[in-house]
Amino acid sequence: MTHHGVDIDFVMSDMTTGSNLKSSINDAIANSDAVLFIISKNTEKSEWMSQEISLAIYNKTNGKNIRLIPLRVDKNAEIPFFLKSYSYLDLSNNADFESAMSRLVIGLHKKMTTSAEEELSIQAEGIKLEAESLKMKELQYDDYKKFKNRQVIFITMISMLLSAIIVSISLVGWLAKIEFSQIQLILALLMVILISALGAIFYLRKIKYNSHEIIKKIDELSDAVRKMEARHGK
Repeated sequence: MTHHGVDIDFVMSDMTTGSNLKSSINDAIANSDAVLFIISKNTEKSEWMSQEISLAIYNKTNGKNIRLIPLRVDKNAEIPFFLKSYSYLDLSNNADFESAMSRLVIGLHKKMTTSAEEELSIQAEGIKLEAESLKMKELQYDDYKKFKNRQVIFITMISMLLSAIIVSISLVGWLAKIEFSQIQLILALLMVILISALGAIFYLRKIKYNSHEIIKKIDELSDAVRKMEARHGK
């Protein structure tokens, strides 16, 4: 890469005996225009990689206009959480390695189109949108749980009411000496009326319950997306 005008700082080779490694890495990041992170299948186990990511994010959040570029060298390697919002370059395919490196060099020579402050603002807005989306999903899930609970209560209540009606009508029929066929007809009619009435009430409550809060959250989320797009000229 040095042949293409890209200066690379290898911290370990520039350190003197007894130097503080963390401090040296932080100084190197602070004085760089870009930090390349080699992402392999062992990245998650690397304590120093976590330190480097933390230091780079720290410099970024403190206004340093620095590019953070993950380079994935293993096909199934997971991009660390704090780097997922940055576009990574896949170097795991040997056949495409030269082309990928060319894209990297071209990208390093390009000027950044957004400042650190703008990137942080976009990320903050993205986090806010995700939080609102999670709230909306939580409301929907809460509504679903309560709906299932109402179903259980409804079935239990119907069972109890039917049992009470059967016992009451049987008792009345026994006392009034009504024929069993007439008791069956009365019982069936009452069951149909009762189930229809309770079913209608239950359905209407299901539709109305919590729907206004979910609609409100959807409207707030849509407004937030429109405002973010307007601020960033999209």
